[in-house]
Amino acid sequence: MRKLLLLIVLFVFSCHSKKEVFDEADYVLVKSDSLNGIVGTEWLVYKYDSLRMLQVDYYGDGKLMGKAFLYNGKLDGRRVVYNFDGKSLLAVDSYSIGKKVIPTKYFKPADTTVKEFSDGKLKPFTSLDSLK
Repeated sequence: MRKLLLLIVLFVFSCHSKKEVFDEADYVLVKSDSLNGIVGTEWLVYKYDSLRMLQVDYYGDGKLMGKAFLYNGKLDGRRVVYNFDGKSLLAVDSYSIGKKVIPTKYFKPADTTVKEFSDGKLKPFTSLDSLK
């Protein structure tokens, strides 16, 4: 009877102790690099599995550039990339052991059409002859 009770207690305890590998609070800083006192990249290791890491990158002015989860050196989980302001999202991608699963882009592509500036206004470009 004791063995059965012990097995039940162990089973219940193991069900409640599942770890969330993508919870940033469970990662510990192990290494960082910097230039002129501004952090460039931080590497954090998962407390419960040293093959799992979180890499946090910063722009040259110290603003957040992005975060990526890795497993055994390969992207695994969510990767978030931020704009130069360090706040607005550029992209959120999902990876499974190095392979991209779900890409999501948050920026509008730039207008790459050619325009002609004349008479103080931008006009659609029609041909090289219009530039004379």
